[in-house]
Amino acid sequence: YIELAKQTKINAFVVDIKDNASPAYKSNVMKELSPTNYKNADLTIEEYKNQIKKLKDNNFYVIGRITTFKDDYYALDNKEDTIYDTRTNEPFHHNNSLWPSAYSRQVWHFNVELAKEAVTEMGFNEIQFDYIRFPDRTSSIEPYLDYKNKYNETKAQAIQGFVMYACDELHKLKVYVSIDVFAESAHQYVTGYGQYLPAISNIADVVSPMPYPDHFSKNEYGISEPVWTVPYKLIKTWKSLVIDMLMYLRKQLNLV
Repeated sequence: YIELAKQTKINAFVVDIKDNASPAYKSNVMKELSPTNYKNADLTIEEYKNQIKKLKDNNFYVIGRITTFKDDYYALDNKEDTIYDTRTNEPFHHNNSLWPSAYSRQVWHFNVELAKEAVTEMGFNEIQFDYIRFPDRTSSIEPYLDYKNKYNETKAQAIQGFVMYACDELHKLKVYVSIDVFAESAHQYVTGYGQYLPAISNIADVVSPMPYPDHFSKNEYGISEPVWTVPYKLIKTWKSLVIDMLMYLRKQLNLV
């Protein structure tokens, strides 16, 4: 991968720290707060550190990715922090995965401590939080889900609060914080899974929207064709609207 990248304009690598049910290395934070993640990790901490060192020694910018609120192993270890289905009184399975609640401060703490350890031990330049959201497509079963919402917050407040907390903690270590969001989060409504770009775009250092064409509705933005059949037209239109929205926010915040 390094040799291939050197033949291109690639200057950065994104490396998993923790994907759902696939923790990368035996983190001491996992050992303390999620033993099942620790047990199932692929590498020792030294093996992992050596791989990151290779990238750094070759002058690549290295980004550590953490799947945040979709984590089977943490959920198994910490059921009190996990979304429950009240019909079965069992952890809620969504897309064959378990979801620690984004309302839980313990879940915030676990993921941010994992990020801080990775920065300190490995020297990452940036931490990328993926799955910073609640499960999607749950509107029909919302009454049956126990989100462990201790502070009676909205979903958007919880996601914004996590991003603020993560940035506060990681900026102390002088690293950048990036977040992955669905493209729908840039629309003029709060999504059912808690992502709302105006609430988080002025906090994180980098936002990576994911405008999958099949996520958009037919006739979106006045496009007469099924939008997934004209991806260039769709993404170009979407991008223009997002830029306009972000420029409006920057003016409101006196950033321009």
